[in-house]
Amino acid sequence: MQRAIAEFIGTFSIVFFGAGAVAIDILTAPKGAGNSTFIFNGLGFGALSWVGVGLAFWAAVTIPIYVFGNISGQHINPAVTFALWLTDRIGTSAAGIYVIAQLLGGIAGAVCFVFIRGPIAATRGVSGATAPFPGINIWQAFANEIIITFFLMIAVMALAIDEEGPSQHAGLIIGFVVGMGVITTGNISGASFNPARTIGPYVSNTIFGGPNFWPFIWIYIFGPIIGAVIGALLYDYMALGRISVMSSRRDTSTEVEAGR
Repeated sequence: MQRAIAEFIGTFSIVFFGAGAVAIDILTAPKGAGNSTFIFNGLGFGALSWVGVGLAFWAAVTIPIYVFGNISGQHINPAVTFALWLTDRIGTSAAGIYVIAQLLGGIAGAVCFVFIRGPIAATRGVSGATAPFPGINIWQAFANEIIITFFLMIAVMALAIDEEGPSQHAGLIIGFVVGMGVITTGNISGASFNPARTIGPYVSNTIFGGPNFWPFIWIYIFGPIIGAVIGALLYDYMALGRISVMSSRRDTSTEVEAGR
């Protein structure tokens, strides 16, 4: 229960502060900014800009990792949990509880933000939801989600999972990967990285009368999961090679000492 609560709060943070920053940027954009025919009209032209939105996501990911990382590991992302389950780093029942807590946290974060800011945060600010941008087809958005989540998972594996990694910097760098992805590819797919980050605002839009993005949901479920699985498996492959080399060196050193 303690770990589930930690996962709930961490994912709540991502959506309340991260997706909330997207909604605020849209709401504070000057009238006429952006493409008036686009549902995310003005995004990137508001008080925060893409850099500000990226920094909001960075903080929203980094702080919970340092606060709750020693309780649950702060997966705060169903795609990360799935990849760690697939590589036998978390049990099936625990993984299921984590994913449920993450989804509930994402939904609660989006609903609370719109409740506090008002329905306009959904009807105009789209609850900070993710969707492909103009000129981006669904396969480009799908590929983007795979690639950015791949790099996120590589960072998670290297910094939070690998016992040889510099774990003291895990939250800072993992959050930075998310912020970097938002700043550079936010206007491609929205840079979700995280099914719970997308599902939460989608549910909020359904409740408060925001736009219907549900036809895109498969992009933000399967894209991050595929990227996370590839990242975990590739890192394991590379780490096993490193461990093999280190083991060989230790064996050689032992033989030399024995010869002496």
